[in-house]
Amino acid sequence: MFDRSRLPPLDATLLARTAEMLALPERVCRRRSCRRKKCCAWVFRRTQQPCCLANLDAGQRALFDQLAEQVRDVRDYGRRDSKLSFASPWRDERALQDAAVEITRPLLRGERLREFRSFAGIRETLPPAQHDGFSPPLRG
Repeated sequence: MFDRSRLPPLDATLLARTAEMLALPERVCRRRSCRRKKCCAWVFRRTQQPCCLANLDAGQRALFDQLAEQVRDVRDYGRRDSKLSFASPWRDERALQDAAVEITRPLLRGERLREFRSFAGIRETLPPAQHDGFSPPLRG
């Protein structure tokens, strides 16, 4: 089985950017400054998570975590020479990957951003998704 605990942690900037992409600060955050700025201005010190995440129910939080993990994967493995294209043939999975690519772009600087732009250019040339839903789970 794949051990997710060996992956890098989700940092505060990545979580905040993901929340902002989903418009959580302006829609669900109880902090007035977050709603006005439309960005995550308050983060819990102990967990490094935006305050607005505490207002999500279990299903919404699971979807948020899935997207945030996808953003981390795209940030860490989205390179020109990577074997991962993040271009699934399944529509719903591809939509999640497309959102992760858009969230990742402003998280990078310098050489990593140039490498990411090259990766994104290659990714755009790949065929569109052909199947509805998500890919079926792997059988073990």
